[in-house]
Amino acid sequence: MKDILRVPLFTLMLFCLAAIAFVTLYILVARHHKFASALEKICVGLLFFTITSSSGVSPGFFRKLHPVIFLNLKTTAPTIIGQIAIYSGMVLLLFPRLSKTTKKTVNVVIKWILGDPFFCLFLLLMTLSPLWSQTPEFAFRVIGCMWAITLVSMYVGKQYSWSEIYGLLRWLTCLVALWGVVKTNPSSDGCWTGILSHKNPFSFQMANTASLWILYAFKEPKYRYLSLFITLIALVGLLKGCSGASRVLTVILISFWMYLSVLKRLPVKWAFVCFLLFLVGSICIAIVVLNNLEAIVVDGLKKDMTLTGRTNFWPLIIDRVNQNSPVFGYGPGGFWQSWRGLEDPAYGITDVKSGFVPTHSHNGFIDILCELGWSGLLMFILSFFNNIFRGIKYLIKESFPESALSLYLLTFMLMTNLTEGGLFGIGTYWCWYVVLSVKLSLNTTAKDRQQQH
Repeated sequence: MKDILRVPLFTLMLFCLAAIAFVTLYILVARHHKFASALEKICVGLLFFTITSSSGVSPGFFRKLHPVIFLNLKTTAPTIIGQIAIYSGMVLLLFPRLSKTTKKTVNVVIKWILGDPFFCLFLLLMTLSPLWSQTPEFAFRVIGCMWAITLVSMYVGKQYSWSEIYGLLRWLTCLVALWGVVKTNPSSDGCWTGILSHKNPFSFQMANTASLWILYAFKEPKYRYLSLFITLIALVGLLKGCSGASRVLTVILISFWMYLSVLKRLPVKWAFVCFLLFLVGSICIAIVVLNNLEAIVVDGLKKDMTLTGRTNFWPLIIDRVNQNSPVFGYGPGGFWQSWRGLEDPAYGITDVKSGFVPTHSHNGFIDILCELGWSGLLMFILSFFNNIFRGIKYLIKESFPESALSLYLLTFMLMTNLTEGGLFGIGTYWCWYVVLSVKLSLNTTAKDRQQQH
């Protein structure tokens, strides 16, 4: 194939065909609204699928598309140029639609700032972090990638309805599940990793898939058998992923939908309190099952008594941050820098008992602490609670289950980031958090619309 591409005539023909296809699609986007909308969703879905979870999917083509290649010091120039060309081509192709859908961007930003000021302060802190980072050039790279996916996520939150977001999320998880059981990619211990980098993210996505599709089976009886089939596939992947935490998470997420259907009938304040109790109870159950009941943990869920050593090195990470940069942290991507050798801020942090050397905190909130300090963590936590409260208000006023999607995403993010990372990084955890933050800021409920008229 490479020899053929070196033939000038063939290369010219290929270029002409690509140009004709591009112009044709551009004209269709400009003239047909439905086609433009469908193509836009494909492009958004491609990006979100590429950066699934915290590390992205593993097939080679998608690895080349992942924005994280900009952070790899060994990435070649042709790969970077190719990725820029692909994403720039997508934006140019969708330009006729974007020129119409981005007209009220300033108003959207203002409403977002007023609706979620703590998260906007968090973004400001992230943007300014190169000022105190030990590696400012690398921090600029990370921030550039973060803002790129943040802008796309802002657009999704502005442009798409909750029903469309639910559909996008559902089909993305379905693709991960179906592809994952075809390409099982077992690790050395025989546990499936699917198209993700590790069994834990894969298992968490299987829990996500099962809980989303089992709800859809009841919501849309017309597609019940399809939904139950996809749920079954996800449960097979869940069992083969060998993650005890994901099995507990599946039970929590499925019971979550039933709990919210009851919560919807309560006043806002009581619903908020009850939802917090649900989160606290879920965390306690997870800790009890995964950390204290030895018979269940060791024999049933195949875990050790220290969350696979996490509790051994978490105090070391927090102490390191408190000693050197407690207020503002080390900046995005500034703490775990093994390529710096002895100058790595995380140098020497290991699990003493097993000798395991972590490459990240295995906790999304501790990762935020490392990168943006206690101030950044405080801003994010305040934003998190603010979005829970706004999500409760929207749940009570609008139709179920789409109105509960923001609360579902917050619960999923919280539970998965207790033992894994990705909450703040180039991945879909971050994308969905931006989407729900913007969406909750812009939502006009049916009751509000009636009052306006």
